[in-house]
Amino acid sequence: MLVSIIGTILLLARAGSGQTYILGVTDSTGKNGYNHEPMFSHLLRPDIPVMDMYSTHMTCRTLDMNDKVKPFVVAAGEVVPLTYEKKDVSPISGQPIKGPCSFYLSNTTAKGKGAVWFPIEKTGSDGTLWCSELIKKNGYTHGVKIPKDIPAGTYYLRSEIIDLSAYLDNKYEDFTREPQFYIDCLAITVTGSGKVAPKGSKIPGIYNNAESKFLINVDSATDSKKFTIPGPAIDPLLITAP
Repeated sequence: MLVSIIGTILLLARAGSGQTYILGVTDSTGKNGYNHEPMFSHLLRPDIPVMDMYSTHMTCRTLDMNDKVKPFVVAAGEVVPLTYEKKDVSPISGQPIKGPCSFYLSNTTAKGKGAVWFPIEKTGSDGTLWCSELIKKNGYTHGVKIPKDIPAGTYYLRSEIIDLSAYLDNKYEDFTREPQFYIDCLAITVTGSGKVAPKGSKIPGIYNNAESKFLINVDSATDSKKFTIPGPAIDPLLITAP
């Protein structure tokens, strides 16, 4: 059976030591958030997608912006390796999840409010596999490279997978024939001496219901490869930074 990923998006970032950092977790000693037996600091419901693109859940789904979670430390220009909880299909449509991935950053000082979110990666389809399917193929993992030239500081790294598969079948109720957004965030501390400060956008606010850009046959290799991921473009200075 063709199985897609992100029915849930409990994000895990693996430290070089082999230990695991878990979103929303601090250990009993308070050291950097790593522990083999972590304690959850808040209840997550990552298995339910966001259906309303204007909802405040679009920001970080379940992350409490006031939560004192120890951030994952990464140097600018390096990769944050994420691991996604394994799930097979959308709990709403029953379809395998197929669609693009976008990754955003926002400095934590703003607590996710205002025009503070900027994309650092947007991955769609190569005509064979969507980003969601590629993550599954890679063992439910994905490495997100942090731009080399962004300023040092503590950020929220926001992961978003857009499930477009509900458009394939008319048998579902109208409310399922909408994009389904699987979202979560992870606090990271970026080290380095970068100076590029990209223009940010508000989330919610990067999409609107009038867009026909979400309407696509996800099983068409031609359509999938030509698909343009909605939302703000990546700042050219981040793309061209050495």
